[in-house]
Amino acid sequence: MTEAPTGRPKPKGSLRILDDAVLDGFSLNDIKCRSCSGYGNCGYKSTYLVPGGGIASICMQRRHQMRCERDGVPFDPADISA
Repeated sequence: MTEAPTGRPKPKGSLRILDDAVLDGFSLNDIKCRSCSGYGNCGYKSTYLVPGGGIASICMQRRHQMRCERDGVPFDPADISA
């Protein structure tokens, strides 16, 4: 007879940890995913593990747009990187 697994299940994929580099000076509420497409498959959503527990979905397009506004650079969606 096999024994039941113990402890927390391991995630199937590896998620990155949400840190200050990801937030880039913005609050989580400012750059969190708002499911613009309604399905979460827009291509701009990235998921991170929150150090205090839980998962956060970040809108990379919103983060890039806010960076451009802050830095005084024209916004170009083709420049988006994680």
